[in-house]
Amino acid sequence: MRALYKNPGSIIGLLVLFIALSPSRLSGQTEDGALHMPEYFEVPYVKISEIEVSGNDRTKERIIIRELDFTMGDSLLTMDAKSVFSVTSGQKRFSRHDSSELSLRLKYSRENIINTKLFLEADLYLEEIEENYYKLRIHVKERWYFWAFPILQLDYPNFNDWLQDPDLSYLTMGLFTSHNNLWGLGHQASFKAYVGSSQGVALGYLVPWIGKGQKIGLLLGGVWKSSSVVEYGSLENERQMIYDNNSMENLSFVTTLKFRPGLYNYGKVSLTANNVRVSDSLYNFTLAEPIASFLPSGLQNVTYMSLYMEYWYDSRNSHAYPLKGYYLKGFVEKAGMGIIGHEVDYFNYGFDMHFYQQIGDRWYTAEMFKLLSSSGENIPYYFKQNLTSGDDFIRGYDLFALRGDNMYYFRSNLKYNVIKPSVKEPRKEKNKDSKFRNVPYAFYLNLIADVGYMKDEIYGQYNPYNNKLLYSWGLGVDFISYYDLVLRFEYVVTNINTHGFFFGFGMPI
Repeated sequence: MRALYKNPGSIIGLLVLFIALSPSRLSGQTEDGALHMPEYFEVPYVKISEIEVSGNDRTKERIIIRELDFTMGDSLLTMDAKSVFSVTSGQKRFSRHDSSELSLRLKYSRENIINTKLFLEADLYLEEIEENYYKLRIHVKERWYFWAFPILQLDYPNFNDWLQDPDLSYLTMGLFTSHNNLWGLGHQASFKAYVGSSQGVALGYLVPWIGKGQKIGLLLGGVWKSSSVVEYGSLENERQMIYDNNSMENLSFVTTLKFRPGLYNYGKVSLTANNVRVSDSLYNFTLAEPIASFLPSGLQNVTYMSLYMEYWYDSRNSHAYPLKGYYLKGFVEKAGMGIIGHEVDYFNYGFDMHFYQQIGDRWYTAEMFKLLSSSGENIPYYFKQNLTSGDDFIRGYDLFALRGDNMYYFRSNLKYNVIKPSVKEPRKEKNKDSKFRNVPYAFYLNLIADVGYMKDEIYGQYNPYNNKLLYSWGLGVDFISYYDLVLRFEYVVTNINTHGFFFGFGMPI
């Protein structure tokens, strides 16, 4: 039986530390603001004829108003809905019957404003002018937009793998800087550079929405990376690694167009130029391996262009840690356009579906299913799908190599909100206007169940967990705090007789 983490006591200790240091004095508000409305209305519908925005010291007012789930002057029902609301194109789902159209549209509008990730808090106030006419007052608290801090980065397949045998020689150090709201228009500029076991430089500039309709965005970026730790193959689902300076270099330039045809509908088209080069040591090493070539046709260097397109619908109440709503995405990618280089010629496609529901006062469920399929002849290891990297994983299998040409997986959580989203208020009034004045936090206890399948007809015979149904279950705790911080502590058991503690970053579903 393989233990997945050597020192579970340290994980438990971290968890106890977080709970012990939880703020003891809580305020009654949620972590990101609230909706303030009259308790009842004497009219069946109201019209919002005025909108006032405050607190936006940097952000342009139109960036906030475009997130509203209605248009000024619309007639919004104030009575509880007994039937499905009439929905105009681009607006959020309205299949619920638990509130009025007015309260739902204002609630969704507040969520949309928070989901721009430009504000810590958004409070909406509805104030009567006369009869059916009302004024909407929006008060926001802006985030801290400029960041400059040192970074530590692992030159390793993943964090839990490194924890098996921590070695600081595989750490890289550098500097990350970004501004997330240039010109008050939500433009983002970032720079990252690091040295150590690996070296790299990354630059990016994002224009979120341009043009009269504010429905098109543009991203320009470039990345160079030299890696000393490279996973070049798998045998018995164990990663075959090389540890040698400058084993692989990657250079990429990307141009992305983003589209927003509706308030909850998005699209993206990316064109990327790529170059991958492996060192003489890695090249000679992989040539001797019978399992899989690392680059196409046994090459040491490939240059290619790729075209990626996706379209998605997103009605989640929070992008940082959703509890309600849907996220539905379809995508296609052509790696190798025949413009520069002809060695790469692969096609990837799939869909990604996420569902979030509240089933009780503190109870929630979350499920997701993703299919990703590749087509092409003798796809080399570098271009194979990876079920233990980035957003693609099933919990409990972090330490294994799961690479192939077609993957399907399902993740699910049953959540209990141990500590509701709350904030710790400052003791000194002089910190009243600080963007770090309140410390928001929440804890969720999770029951975990995941299933996955990696199909690989050519090299599956060397890797017994390929072409095999894999599943896992366990218990976890999610800690949520400032600026979309999500830390996960999970104990997972798998159907291949492994179990252990894992530490993760970011929302699990």
